[in-house]
This record gives sequence, C-alpha cells and structure tokens, in this order.
Amino acid sequence: MSGNARSAVTDVVVVGAGAAGLAAARRLQSANRSVVVVEASPRIGGRAFTESETFGFPFDHGCSWLQGPSSLPHIKLAEEAGFTLVDHSEPHGLLFTPDGPGGEAEIEAFDAVADRLAATLVAATEDVAADRCVDLSDPWAAAAATWVGAMDHGVDLFDLSTADFGVYGPYAVDALVREGLGALVARLAEGLPIRTDTAVTGIDWSGQGVTVRTTRGEIRARACIVTVSTGVLASGRIAFYPRLPAATQAAVDDLPMGLLTKIALKTDGNRFGLQDSSYLTRAIHEPLPARACFFLAFPAGWDLIVGFVGGRFGWELSRDGEEAAIDFALGELAGMLGNDVRRHVLRGRMTGWADDPLTLGAYAAARPGRYAARAALGQPLGQRVFFAGEALGGAYPALLSGAHLSGEAAAETVLEQLD
Repeated sequence: MSGNARSAVTDVVVVGAGAAGLAAARRLQSANRSVVVVEASPRIGGRAFTESETFGFPFDHGCSWLQGPSSLPHIKLAEEAGFTLVDHSEPHGLLFTPDGPGGEAEIEAFDAVADRLAATLVAATEDVAADRCVDLSDPWAAAAATWVGAMDHGVDLFDLSTADFGVYGPYAVDALVREGLGALVARLAEGLPIRTDTAVTGIDWSGQGVTVRTTRGEIRARACIVTVSTGVLASGRIAFYPRLPAATQAAVDDLPMGLLTKIALKTDGNRFGLQDSSYLTRAIHEPLPARACFFLAFPAGWDLIVGFVGGRFGWELSRDGEEAAIDFALGELAGMLGNDVRRHVLRGRMTGWADDPLTLGAYAAARPGRYAARAALGQPLGQRVFFAGEALGGAYPALLSGAHLSGEAAAETVLEQLD
C-alpha cells in the first residue's frame, strides 16, 4: 500500500488511514470517484492498532471495543472474515476495598452511585464541568467518577463536559474482538489506494481546488478530507494556506486530546478465580484525580490483564516511562489480588499514545462549556477542505464507530459538492 506520491489531479485526497479515513475512501470509491489516501505512518489503522509480537497473541494498543449502531460494516465483515465478536454488553466485575474483595453490599453501593452519577450528568441542562454536578465524597462515587472521567473519556471530571457525556447513542453491538479490533479495521483497507510513510506537511486551499504537500511530493485534488487527531491539528504539523479561520482554530483548541493509557500484563495462565473479560475496580479514598489503575482481566480469553490509567495521572505516568508504569500497575493489581500475583506476571507493555507524534493523545474531549466546538470543527473550508474523525463522531465521540461514521458523512458531503 506504500508508494511515492506524485503531482497528480484526483477527485479527493484523504489525509489519514485510520477508521475515518478508510470509511471516507471506501464511500468515495463506491461512488466511482478517484481518491488517494495518504498516511504518515508505515501502517494503516491509526488508533485502531493490533499487534501480536509483544505477547504472542493479538493486543489492541488503541480502541478495543466495537460499539455502536447496527449499520457498522465491521459487524458483517467480522462474520465473513471469521473474526470472533465477544459480547461485552453486560460484563462481570469485582470490587475491592482496602480489606479485600467487596461483597454484595459493596456491589450494590457501587452500582447505585454509578447509576446516580450517570443519570445526573445526562440530566445536566448546562454544558459545565462534570465535577460541579456530583458529590464525590463517597469512595465508590469516586471510583465511578474515575471510570467515567479518566478511563472512559480520557479526562478527569473537572475537565469533562457534561454535554460530552450525555450525547452517546445506543449500542446495537458492544463487543471485544478476539483477533483484535485493529486487525478487523485493517480489512476495510483492502483495495484502497493508500500511500503509507507519506506525511502531509501542508494543505493549500487558496485556489479552486487543493494542493496537499507531502514528504513525497504534492498532490492536486478537487477536495480534501482531513482525518488527523485534534492533537495533530493543534500542533501545527500540518500548515494550512491560508491559515485556519479563527472559528476553526478555536474549535481545535476547545477539543484537546485526552489520554487513556493501557498497561498490559501477560500472565502465565493462572486465572486467579476471575472470569474472562471482567473488570477489577477498587474503592478510591484519595482526593481526585486519583493515582489509580483499574483493570480488564483476560479480555476475550487471552492470558492478559490490561490496566487503565487516564486523565492527568495518565499523562504523568506516561512521562515516567514504561518501567515505572508496569511497576505501578503491578502494585495496584497486587493490592487487589494479593502479592502472589506478581510471580504469575511474565511481562508488561505500556501503550504510547501520549508521545506518538501522529496522535499526541488518545481521543478528543470537549472543554467544559465548549461542546459546540465539535460542530464548529465540522464546518468545511471553502467547500473543499473537510474534517472527519472521532472528534466529529456525532452520537459516538471518541469511539471507532464515531470515527467511521464521520468519515462516511464527510464523504457524502464531498460527493454533493463534486456533483
């Protein structure tokens, strides 16, 4: 899929071969439009990234859950290609207190405060910081808030927009992919004209069409769909000529990247009495944001316990490096399952989205009071430069499904302009 980008005239250039870029290119190709996808990385998929070299079985560094409406092509593709979707709509979970595993009373308390927290945020009538709406003095409320903020949205509750939380649509599918969600996404790239190792350095939209400047030359096109992260847009790695309008630049600034970092621990096959694909959560007694790591044990049946850290602590731990992160996760896991768990962990791996120059974070989160930035970023430039990606995911922001749907929607808009 790699190749040298030459000066050419095409209908549409798609910048980025992640979920949104692949979806846009597929739709354009199905309409018999000429399209070129340029990708800075040597691989496709973006933040949908599965590899098996680290542990000897598939590990999703980025998105792991296929969640969204029944219209997602991934569902049918998984069946046709022999992928295994493991339903995760009602996952099992265990709670832990400083004195050991929690019982029915603790589970009922956690479920009650988690439901109350979600209901309160959904019912919020103003777009404000989520921490303004809830009482977090209860240790289970603090644990639920850590899941909702740092580990679901990549930002802590004081950085989470209530509007961002309340927008999500229903899930017709909520599943892990045993062979890897990134591997499934990669199947959608088959037959597409993708040029990897081709970084975009500038987009000139001053004329009738666009000129996309890359590390392998220029590509001239009638339109361009930009699917890079808001972190990359904010970094200035891609120069726009003319510069981005003030409203677009403000939207980028109001959609900073949050961070969810995974710390994956490969085990020797011991299951510690845990069910596959189950969550491990501990009570939070320290002030938020907590230095906490919660876990998904043995996702889709693999010998792996995946720790999650996010928000401000996620950025901090990522700066400390992989060795420190693995040591911290082991300590958290030992606090839940007992110190003997350490001898059953064979190796660990921390994901690197914090430092990846092609993402600069995990996914976008609207600043409190700035949810409207998502719609503002979706406005095209001169009817020839369009934006797509998880930041424009509509009812499914931050999710693979939202990225895919936004790519399709951008392609539809471009097709209307080209006709």
